[in-house]
Amino acid sequence: MQQNWVLMATKGKVFFDFIIFSNLFIACCAVAMCLSTVAFFNLGKLPSNYVAFVFFSTLSSYSIHWYLTNEEVETTASRTDWLRQHKKVHAFFFLVSAIGTLIFLIRLKPYWIYILPAVGLTLLYTAPKFPHRFFRSLQRYILGKTFLLAAMWTYVTTALTFFVQQVAWQTSHFVYVAARFALIFAICILFDLRDKQFDRQTGIKSLVTILPLEKIKIIFTLFIIVNIAGAYILYTYTQDIIHFVFLSLPALLTYLLYPFAIKSKNDYLFYFILDGLMALTSVLYFMKTVFEMYIQ
Repeated sequence: MQQNWVLMATKGKVFFDFIIFSNLFIACCAVAMCLSTVAFFNLGKLPSNYVAFVFFSTLSSYSIHWYLTNEEVETTASRTDWLRQHKKVHAFFFLVSAIGTLIFLIRLKPYWIYILPAVGLTLLYTAPKFPHRFFRSLQRYILGKTFLLAAMWTYVTTALTFFVQQVAWQTSHFVYVAARFALIFAICILFDLRDKQFDRQTGIKSLVTILPLEKIKIIFTLFIIVNIAGAYILYTYTQDIIHFVFLSLPALLTYLLYPFAIKSKNDYLFYFILDGLMALTSVLYFMKTVFEMYIQ
């Protein structure tokens, strides 16, 4: 019996690692974040072409990013070993997701003007990974690495979602975008703190390689406050405490995880818990919907 439990646990870990480290999880998080935007503003059903585009484009960009990662140099607690053994998985997922991205990008032709900024932000962030001296030299000049990543995620999961839904922008939409950016930026700071030593060795410039930890903590806290303040402002529009809780809870949990994140290299903390916090709002909305259906 004990052997069966050990076997099941081993298989479960293999499956869990595959979902997390193959980037399927983060691609699902991206879709979930778009859905939370729709849920908050009650925008109706998100177009399936856009959902598929967000999933495949996220999977594509992360797959090529990790495929080009040198596992002998950029080491992590667990993911590096998985990458070393399964690099072909990233290559396969990149090819498949790139095709999917192209197919659904063509179907979203009326929105290309809005999609281009997302493509540009993605290329700027991933460019230093390409095996050419010119591209690798960019990492020394892209000071806003943290800003680029946070801006890309925020734009795709909020602003671009509004554009695809053809929403007439109001003050509440801008507040929502700012609040979500603040949360994502705070989470990105924790990732940068983990990578601080490597970034300094390779000449990558970011907030955490320039400023002392005390000032980084202040900036981190300010962005957490901005998120919660934005959630409260949106509460004044909706008068629904549920919306406030759903938008501010991920920021509160991120703040509570700060002492652990600055000391830990655990990949599950970063690639499952912290990445998952970006999508927590959507999970909460889903649970609320299921509960309301159950009690009816």
